[in-house]
Amino acid sequence: MRILLLCDRYPNSYRDGLLLRVLHLAHQLKGRHRFDLLCYHDGVADGEPVELFERIWTLPAPGKQVSRGWKGVLAGWDPRCLYPRSEALVHLLETVVAPDDYDVVWDAGACLFLHLPARWNKVPVVADLVDDMVLTFWRALCSTPGAVTKARFFKYLSVNWLYERYCMRRVAHCVVVSEDDAESFAKASPQVPVSVVPNGVDIAFFTPLSEAERTDRLVFEGTMAFPPNQQAAQYLVDEIMPRIWAKRPATVLTLVGRDPGPAVRALASERVVVTGAVDDIRPYVQEAAVFVSALQSGAGIKNKLLQAWAMGKAVVATTLSVGGLGAVDGENLLVRDTADDIANTVLALLDAPDERARLGGLGRETVLRDFAWSRQAALFESILAAAVGRH
Repeated sequence: MRILLLCDRYPNSYRDGLLLRVLHLAHQLKGRHRFDLLCYHDGVADGEPVELFERIWTLPAPGKQVSRGWKGVLAGWDPRCLYPRSEALVHLLETVVAPDDYDVVWDAGACLFLHLPARWNKVPVVADLVDDMVLTFWRALCSTPGAVTKARFFKYLSVNWLYERYCMRRVAHCVVVSEDDAESFAKASPQVPVSVVPNGVDIAFFTPLSEAERTDRLVFEGTMAFPPNQQAAQYLVDEIMPRIWAKRPATVLTLVGRDPGPAVRALASERVVVTGAVDDIRPYVQEAAVFVSALQSGAGIKNKLLQAWAMGKAVVATTLSVGGLGAVDGENLLVRDTADDIANTVLALLDAPDERARLGGLGRETVLRDFAWSRQAALFESILAAAVGRH
């Protein structure tokens, strides 16, 4: 197939969840199909994309219009304006990039397909939505206190619902990473077929290391600019760790992830390490006896848990952390949802090395069986081919 990838950023980083997915899928499928790239990017087209894509077009991202204060809740309800429009992108698709050159368009993130002019109507679009944002904001609305914050999340939920309901009619097929996301999308947009292609994990890179773990170390990892990760970090430090410190005062929690804001940086102390961006997360995960994911909101599939599993780590996680993972409480991880239950379970694991090893081993088996990128790429390839065939 001849595939045009649309993306709202340049795919040159494995630290970004969407770009990680793009890079791995493209690597797996490159030998069988031809890929071109059209994306927003201010710099030079270099690095891995040059090897993956035959042709690359880049243009600056359009500026975002931000309404502050009370106007932010009242303005911007048009779903067509959910993502900033680029007239330069429309012009490029109208005059330079030719639809006859492609069998299918892959929109990574499902945020650029509305730029396709009418002459592209004969080319099917597979929109890789990844996480269903209606579900994400519904969970945020339910878990966040404060009337103003709830009003903001209600607006985000509503505009994303309108986007899925009406704007997504343009696409031939939608792809998400978990069954929960697929169920939510199907309610908002029943006319668009939706399929699940989970994220995978690089099982050769994320593998158990030789260094011994420390029974006084816990870890949570994720991009700290992402609100659900911020909320989880705050919950860990404020609610869960005091219960653990009451029994094991020497325990240290490490929060690993780039772009921690002031609220996350303020959590740092003698017993809480906030790393910020690191070159390699594996030493921090390997050092910890238990990986703890206390997410209270969000949707999609959690790369952080796949990586911890692949490294053979014992995982304690909330129900909202494990969507799409094939998690079985008591087998490949332990699912707990209250601060008391999470703390007590972590304390028990710190005193049980054999149980940690059992959970970690079954977690890695799960990854090897179900989450290799080759498997996910085969699923995605079949969806692209089916969209071309139907069209």
